[in-house]
Amino acid sequence: KHPRRRAPAAMGGAASAPDDPASAVSTAADAATDSASVSGRTDDVPPPDAKRVAADGADRRSNSVADDAYVAGATPYTEQDEQWLRSGPMSKALDPNLRVTRVASRCPRNGTPRVLECYPLRVAQNLARSETKGFSKNKWNSKKGDAPVPWPNTFWLCCPVAISKIGKLEHEGFIKTYNSRFEHPETQPDPEDALLDATKFRAQHTKYASHRWRLLSPDDVSLAKREGYDAVLEKCGVGGLRVPTQVKCLHLHYAHFLATKDNLVGEWCQNELDARDERAHR
Repeated sequence: KHPRRRAPAAMGGAASAPDDPASAVSTAADAATDSASVSGRTDDVPPPDAKRVAADGADRRSNSVADDAYVAGATPYTEQDEQWLRSGPMSKALDPNLRVTRVASRCPRNGTPRVLECYPLRVAQNLARSETKGFSKNKWNSKKGDAPVPWPNTFWLCCPVAISKIGKLEHEGFIKTYNSRFEHPETQPDPEDALLDATKFRAQHTKYASHRWRLLSPDDVSLAKREGYDAVLEKCGVGGLRVPTQVKCLHLHYAHFLATKDNLVGEWCQNELDARDERAHR
């Protein structure tokens, strides 16, 4: 199960590793809809102009247009997108206190969201919802009340088909396979290339962190620095990971790849899915 190599996008820098108060990943694997092929490519749009995270989950859509080429094909998050998300199998997976800024990638077949771009802060506890079914008073960080806390998982995979397929790769041990390539390059058939891959992957973590930090409004940048959240949002890598060569969740990396084409692990996942599709159609 050696990953097939493809040249990743250019990058630079290395991610550091501070404490992570809101380490971020969810890997809900619901059944597939008829929504889409997982192969297909990205989309792009800009940072939100919100001064505060909405405590009730309202006003989460952003129609601003960014000159940010990092997410090269993002599109606005519309009311139709929100209705689709609420009505489908992913309706309970995405925390309602998150603010969705854009759709980072859409299904190439039917245009429904594949990856959502999320604002880097969320409310710690929505007091108005905490008494309702499914909302715990103690979820995340109740001491913060309705004040914002970090949400380092910028790109959220929401396509049920993709989630299911990536979940199968995890079940088959691909996390261990990819970790081994980064952590033990000397055991690989191409150790020099494996070392280069690890260097590229560190740089991709850094670019992800830079993009996440730029999403914050000026007021929220000040808040993050005041609260010490910059250690997570500006310096931790993909999804808040502190070790830039450790692979923990393939959904996390695949979402980043679909949004930016700049994640080596996500690219390997795409290669594997493409190879399986080819075999299935022979």
